Amino acid sequence: MFPNDDEIPQLVRSEEEIGDLKLETTPTPRIVHQKESTKTDDVEEEKQVVENTDKVPITIITGYLGSGKSTLLDYIARRGGRKLAVILNEFGDSSSIEKSIAIKNGNKSYEEWLDLGNGCLCCSVKDVGVAAIEKLVNEKRGKFDYILLETTGIADPAPIASMFWLDEGLVSNVYIDGVVTVLDSEHILKCLDDVGGHWHGDDSDNRSEKDITTAHLQIALADTILLNKIDNVASSIEKDKIISRVKSINSVAPIYETSYGNIDLDKILDLHAYDSKTDLSFLETPSSFHDPRISTICLQFPKFFDEKFNEQLIKFETFLQHIFWEGKLNGTEVEIHRTKGLIMNESKSIIKVIQGVRQTYDIIDGKNYNGNGNTCKLILIGKNLQKNDLIQEFSNYELGFNKRDIFCAK
Repeated sequence: MFPNDDEIPQLVRSEEEIGDLKLETTPTPRIVHQKESTKTDDVEEEKQVVENTDKVPITIITGYLGSGKSTLLDYIARRGGRKLAVILNEFGDSSSIEKSIAIKNGNKSYEEWLDLGNGCLCCSVKDVGVAAIEKLVNEKRGKFDYILLETTGIADPAPIASMFWLDEGLVSNVYIDGVVTVLDSEHILKCLDDVGGHWHGDDSDNRSEKDITTAHLQIALADTILLNKIDNVASSIEKDKIISRVKSINSVAPIYETSYGNIDLDKILDLHAYDSKTDLSFLETPSSFHDPRISTICLQFPKFFDEKFNEQLIKFETFLQHIFWEGKLNGTEVEIHRTKGLIMNESKSIIKVIQGVRQTYDIIDGKNYNGNGNTCKLILIGKNLQKNDLIQEFSNYELGFNKRDIFCAK
């Protein structure tokens, strides 16, 4: 399922074995596009997608140790109003929510669920979370309607997000709603400049290149970003510098300033960031920001012709596969970490939403899009992205557009 990995990624490092965890149900498989898969030429073939109606949404909470992830989870869990399941896999802070579950359960890869009050449950996953979480959800079916998963501080969230998004064979009763990245406002600039990984002891293989930190990866994959501990940043100039730096990496995700994890739940839950019901308003934002390591770039091009939609879509997918799987734009090596986009025909009778994480992508039917945009848009978050290279590479696939009508937002 994962183009670059031979094994399912772990949420935390552990030598414990998770054992045999068998699922009770086998859902209809979801069809997605990956490097090893054999694609048909008929891009309009109806996909078998498991509806999320009966599934429990899961939000991944990521961020360095000390950024305030556990404080955020504690705040959410104790607010009430929803039946939440909080799953932790990292210890070290003094949060009461962590203390309440720090109870070993032999050599098992998960611990008992504890009632936190307000209808919330909590547990700690000590190993790969997907199979274990699936088992936990099956055992507590009906006890909660939402899952919050905290990743270890030095984790790259991309393999985890991909795992929940794509592997329908393992996650028959959960689906990923979005990734929320919590940043320590006071120290995030140091983290981004800490290419050696010394600031948080990250000497692992998480960074794809030596000049990219785990903080870059966590920001790049975020669907929502929380600038936590913002009260520790006294200068408005410094605050603007922080926001500008974060936007230079990911200009798509909304940024909210918080203290002690105090945030409206509707800003981090029910995002639908990976499905066809995604709010596409971010595509109306024309700006592209640039960072020398990871940046966001937005390619805009004309709507597909009504009578040539299928033909153009095939060429467009070939273009996507080249940049995802070959990792090149106009001969320049690139790394794509997150992809979002919107394709429509001239009459807007056909709307397609593009979602991608690293080398895996999906093109699905768009729903409830009422935007006023007159162009198709492709947003890429990645390394070594240059506007001219992207425009030239796109033009090489001869979709039938005049090159002057293909541009990147300024």
